[in-house]
Amino acid sequence: MADQMKVIILCSWGATSSQLAKKVQEAAEKRGMDVEAYAGGTGEFKDKASQYDVALLEPQVRHLKKEVTKVADEHGIPVELVDQRAFAMMDGEKVLDQALDLLKK
Repeated sequence: MADQMKVIILCSWGATSSQLAKKVQEAAEKRGMDVEAYAGGTGEFKDKASQYDVALLEPQVRHLKKEVTKVADEHGIPVELVDQRAFAMMDGEKVLDQALDLLKK
């Protein structure tokens, strides 16, 4: 597993995702892991995809998964929808686990 991981959490405009990214970052720091969690809009992802190791889509933009996956595939980045319960609870621990599991696949 990489010592450092960069995760991007995508929503339409980056508002709710920035809150969740912060929670993921805090969860990683608590575990002493070198994880950088970013928030972004699906639009800007196309230009910055190569900078990340994992991309997570918030449930409300699930309809963009195909589009995002196409971009991510070009860079070999796994994409998954954020677990709906974890999203609702803003559960950084669970979302961090989800990102780590994705990297292992």
